[in-house]
Amino acid sequence: MTSYQSRNQIQTQLKRLLPYQIEECRNCDELPKALGDLIKHNFQATFVCYDKNTNTIEVGVEDQENRDLYPQITVHKFSLEEAVSKLGKTFRNSDADLRFYGKILAGHGQYNRVDDVVLV
Repeated sequence: MTSYQSRNQIQTQLKRLLPYQIEECRNCDELPKALGDLIKHNFQATFVCYDKNTNTIEVGVEDQENRDLYPQITVHKFSLEEAVSKLGKTFRNSDADLRFYGKILAGHGQYNRVDDVVLV
């Protein structure tokens, strides 16, 4: 299925969806898949998880400068209270990023699979 969305629509919906996704994380004691995918994409992360004991989101980012045999992963932690502002600063505006965000938005709460997003 193809979804047609405008740039402004995607940006506005992301800003509206983020607080609900964070609240869902708090209520269900787990990271919603769409939020995990968004964080992985924006941080170019190796992993992302929710620690319900400390109410923090942990993001593991591989050190690209390190050329060792085993990758060095830096873990960034932020509380749910600061998650909306931290994540809001990571949004990008390139066509590829907006199409990725559009797929997340189009698939959120639906059973239909979105294969492509066309920016209008």
